[in-house]
Amino acid sequence: MVVVLLGSTAFDGLSRTVFWQTGPGAANDIASGTLGLVVMIALVAGLYVLGARLSGRLAGQETRVQPRRYAGTVVPIALGYTVAHYFSLLVLDGQTTWILVSNPFGLAGVDLFGTFGNRVDLTAVSSDAIALVQVGAVVVGHVLGVTLAHERALLSARRARASDQLPLVLVMVLFTVGGLGLLFGF
Repeated sequence: MVVVLLGSTAFDGLSRTVFWQTGPGAANDIASGTLGLVVMIALVAGLYVLGARLSGRLAGQETRVQPRRYAGTVVPIALGYTVAHYFSLLVLDGQTTWILVSNPFGLAGVDLFGTFGNRVDLTAVSSDAIALVQVGAVVVGHVLGVTLAHERALLSARRARASDQLPLVLVMVLFTVGGLGLLFGF
């Protein structure tokens, strides 16, 4: 589930880039969007499984259980991506909820909370603040993910070495770089 969340959020970011809009997604049809979504989820899943299994092999452990063992360590990364991706939507478009809740059925003269006549304030949060929250959420999510993976490795192995964890850490760093790249539209 976490891999689907990561892959789908990554695809959502990818679909907003010039690369996607002028290349694979130029047709703007359901087929290319669906294929792109499936490919991104498969890419994230493949990289994660590969990194986890290589780490298990280096540690001399059963490689089939490694992806399951470290699945929880990807949750902070997924949460960081989610916050980064949807923060501005929550702050800006979320204002519409408070406006519409005063008159949920559009009845004339109804203004339950005195907010129905309000307009969405696009200056409620600056673009700099949005960028800081987005980058901070991605970085904090990844730092927590790597820290949890390290702690999990220490708990599950009798002889945990830093080099044993290198493949999984590299995958997480790749996710960080990829997430920041999509965030900045590269």
